[in-house]
Amino acid sequence: MTRLIECKYGDMHIAVAPALGGALAWLRWRGQEILRPLDPHGVQRANMCGSYPLIPWSNRIADGRFVFDDQPFQVTRNVPDNPHALHGIGWQQAWEVVSASETQIDLALTCPASACWPWPWRASQRFALTENGLTVTLTYHNLVDHAVPAGLGFHPFFADAARSEVMFRAAHVWLNDDTSLPAEDVAVPPVWDYTHFKTPLPGSVDNCFTGWSGEATVRWPQRDIRATLHSNTPNLVFFIPGDGRNVAAIEPVSHINDAINRFPAGSSDQAMDRITPGGTLTLSMTIRMSEDGRTF
Repeated sequence: MTRLIECKYGDMHIAVAPALGGALAWLRWRGQEILRPLDPHGVQRANMCGSYPLIPWSNRIADGRFVFDDQPFQVTRNVPDNPHALHGIGWQQAWEVVSASETQIDLALTCPASACWPWPWRASQRFALTENGLTVTLTYHNLVDHAVPAGLGFHPFFADAARSEVMFRAAHVWLNDDTSLPAEDVAVPPVWDYTHFKTPLPGSVDNCFTGWSGEATVRWPQRDIRATLHSNTPNLVFFIPGDGRNVAAIEPVSHINDAINRFPAGSSDQAMDRITPGGTLTLSMTIRMSEDGRTF
């Protein structure tokens, strides 16, 4: 059975799985599942948890190939039957527990240069609880003596999507090609307009939205629960699986899918960042809980 580190404060209760990519195994508020919980008797993998970190890039790199500073690179395509390199590699590593207290868990990870990513890096991840909220902070540290590209993200799966309603505001969305890579940047069409609450439709979307306000809300009217997500990035991947998983993934990300093949690193808020020698990149995600229609 996977070792979990639990943390409970106020109405919040979380469990972290260091060995499963430093993932958040579950998040409960007043005993209710807010994120899809890891099944202790099921497949033990980060992407079966409630949320997991995306580092040192978010989502897809086309065919695992890219060019940086005029040098071509090929990285491992790390998910079976997927033609692309997916979600970084931090979620496939065992993280170290640095500290754990009543209100906070700190993890760390150091990765050498490898076929999975050509430069060494270090990461830290902090899970900090308040009485009705959780903030996860993910930081990338460049360990080489030259600039490198890097990107970050979080991949939370909100539970019980069929009985939920979602709301967020974004200006544009990238339409995907047949290989799930971004092909065209357009204004958000009506079918994906979530500026007012509506129930997510299974299999309807797996796309990167830009010009995001930094806030998304999920509510479960029948349970009188509301979760409000905040993050310090203008990019959001919204993914509703169509395979009966009954979840909605609302993913704050620092860059769009396959950004490394579309924009020079550091050139825009949709691009991967260009991290100087010894430099860092940080992304945070806060989930605040309330009764539906009330805040604390």
